[in-house]
Amino acid sequence: MDLTPHHATLHHLTRTDPDPRVRHRADGLLLIARGLSITRAAQVFGCARNSLRTWGQRFLAEGRDGLADRGRRGCPPKLDAAARDLLETALTASPLDHGYPVTIWTVADLTDLLGRHGYQVHPITVSRALHAMGYRYRRPRHDLTHRQDAEAVASAKHVLAELQKRGRLPGLDSGLSMWMNATSIPTLTWQRPGSGGDGP
Repeated sequence: MDLTPHHATLHHLTRTDPDPRVRHRADGLLLIARGLSITRAAQVFGCARNSLRTWGQRFLAEGRDGLADRGRRGCPPKLDAAARDLLETALTASPLDHGYPVTIWTVADLTDLLGRHGYQVHPITVSRALHAMGYRYRRPRHDLTHRQDAEAVASAKHVLAELQKRGRLPGLDSGLSMWMNATSIPTLTWQRPGSGGDGP
């Protein structure tokens, strides 16, 4: 790696370039341009030989731009637009519609659903995606306005009456009466701010 012909250019860069990283790297290469070996220049400059070699090769190939930092590429999103659309669709429906024996979506179930569609990702990735999409988990509230099946209520009343006779359930009459007369139906729990709790 012969940098001798570039002595003047490197010297100019060490004095005038606005980027301190470029000035710093040009300083190191200037030692080589003045006749030091890469090993000796690295010792004097206090850096690794491989760093000097890399800067030198980049400088010879690209000039001043070779001494500037490379643009860092961000990590590509692990869930593409189609995966996010799948999450949106799932959160507007019940897990039962997708074959899950539950009524409330969990991150684990959503992760499994994505896996069924070819997206093998970690639950943390799904959780982060949901937050990026504006969804927040809300503790489910319960709606007690829907009546239970009459036969199921009658059966439950019979069992509870027997337990009460045996002294197994003292003092729970009023609470159990309310429970037997209504079913607890959770509302949607993945919501966006401003949704008013009517859906995600």
